[in-house]
Amino acid sequence: MGRVAVRDLAENSQAQEIIVGDLNIEKAEEIAKWAGNQKITVKKVDISNIGSLVEAMKEADVVANAAPYVFNMKVTRAAIKTGKPLTDLGGVYYTTLEQLKLNEEAKNADVTIVLGCGVAPGIADVLAKYGADKLNLVEAVHIRYGDRNFEPAKYKWTFQTVLEEYTKGPVIYQDGEFKKLPPFSGKHVVKFPEPVGERSCCYALYSGIATLPQTIDKGVKTIDCAMSYNEEDEVRIKVLEELGLTRTQPVKMAETSISPKDFLLRVAPPPAVHVRDAASIIVEVLGKKADEEASYVYSLVYCYNEVYGVSAISYLTGVPLSIVAEMLAKNEIEATGVLPPEKALNPEPFFHELSKRGIKIRETLQRTRLIQKFG
Repeated sequence: MGRVAVRDLAENSQAQEIIVGDLNIEKAEEIAKWAGNQKITVKKVDISNIGSLVEAMKEADVVANAAPYVFNMKVTRAAIKTGKPLTDLGGVYYTTLEQLKLNEEAKNADVTIVLGCGVAPGIADVLAKYGADKLNLVEAVHIRYGDRNFEPAKYKWTFQTVLEEYTKGPVIYQDGEFKKLPPFSGKHVVKFPEPVGERSCCYALYSGIATLPQTIDKGVKTIDCAMSYNEEDEVRIKVLEELGLTRTQPVKMAETSISPKDFLLRVAPPPAVHVRDAASIIVEVLGKKADEEASYVYSLVYCYNEVYGVSAISYLTGVPLSIVAEMLAKNEIEATGVLPPEKALNPEPFFHELSKRGIKIRETLQRTRLIQKFG
């Protein structure tokens, strides 16, 4: 996702310089070469070291964080300390809650931090608020993400995030309350636009659940997010848990000690960046418009990007991060503090930028009214 954001910024932003910061300098240089733009420079940055992070941020006007979500708090604190606007790819619910606690601190520092600016979280949350604003009353919001691989791939984003999503269990907002459910709850089939088509889905641990009930309001009682999965995913996670490889208690090995989970994360292969696939989201907002039952349904579908040579999910996630970083650089987001995307972004310009990059969103309005009988 980060490499897509770098290339999109290089091709579409007015930035004079784009700095790719990474502990692995060879990887950063490979991304710079792949993006093929003279504006890109690389810098060795240890994101786990607040000093290294702060020093790197001092050189920038805006920071776009595409690192695994476990670093989000460090990056957020560094952004506040240096007074730099920041956007990231989301905190898998629990980290988002911790970031939101820094809202007043960010406001006092006059800093804008926009959370979760990928596809979901990100585009999906902006669409949820966009539809809700068109209704007088909102009863429910359903967010669905689905993808289909056309060649083998175990996972397409960092394994650490995949592991958290599948082992911690989802949180949904139901009957006006937050409810934590067991992993792989809420199994059902969703029909996405082709070529994704019908996919088995289960509830997801989703950052937007932490913010949408407050930002939408209007009486909303239900908000949930589900993502596609397959039986192989479920079996793989269960086997890892049965073998004790998701435990966090350190185990002594020779002269050192390491937790099984840390060991697993060290040896897991990198995500499949270049897999040919298709990805889609559907956002359904149900409620009332005037005295009629109404719903706004938003959908998008995107296939493997031939020009970049990256998966659909990589492109759909990296591009919004780039767009929001550019908006921050141009001071187009005036509010300060720690903000979710649905609260920070003006939807129409955001959708326009997505459309320019081939990400098309469809809106369907459905209305139901009672026909009165006279005579």
